[in-house]
Amino acid sequence: MHPENGYHNMNQRHRNKRRDAWRYLLALPRSLWYNLKLFPAKQAWKMPLLLSHRTTVVSLDGKVVLNTEKLRIGMIKVGFATYQGTNFRHDRTRINLQGELHAEGDCTLGAGSSLEVGPEAKLTLGDGFHLGPKSLLICHHAMHFGHRNRISWNCTLMDTDQHALVDLQGNRTNPDRPITTGDNVWIGCESIITKGVQLADNTTVAAGARLAGRYEEPCTVLAGNPATVVRRGVMRQYPSN
Repeated sequence: MHPENGYHNMNQRHRNKRRDAWRYLLALPRSLWYNLKLFPAKQAWKMPLLLSHRTTVVSLDGKVVLNTEKLRIGMIKVGFATYQGTNFRHDRTRINLQGELHAEGDCTLGAGSSLEVGPEAKLTLGDGFHLGPKSLLICHHAMHFGHRNRISWNCTLMDTDQHALVDLQGNRTNPDRPITTGDNVWIGCESIITKGVQLADNTTVAAGARLAGRYEEPCTVLAGNPATVVRRGVMRQYPSN
């Protein structure tokens, strides 16, 4: 690598750090208010929730449960993570929490993403959970994500059809069904995860896949519409840091 390129990259990293520090600073007043609203005092003063100033809060009347002893500032970050197609100034993150959210460790909701938890729903996020920018997660029944689940940008995950279909006797034929994933799951960009989906450990979902049903074999790659196993005995590797 040319020395000038290395110098440019180093300057870019410093600029990014200054930018992120400024965004976190802007988030502090609002974040403090919501920490005091959601958590007991001993937890609230540790500021486990950092909420970007560019987040639209429809409701935070639900319940957030922190199932970890290692509380720290910014354990749950909302509205900060971006990618090349994100416009941080215009892509607002949206939160509508009326049910229960259980966090088992560090969690990230990207800029421009949307999270909705219905009044009687329960959403569980494992340690290392990441919802990518501009992705949509709608939980009206139950979702449980294992540890180190990473969801790329522009994905849709729904455990509901958001409308009722009934037979001629008036009985509903499309009830909500839970979504469950194992550990170390990667979901590629623009994928659609529908109600009732179950994913085994170390599953990789290819970009643009549409999942419906149970995928119980670990260490597979799923692709297509509807998604099928296209490769076995592999898993996504993440940087050690």
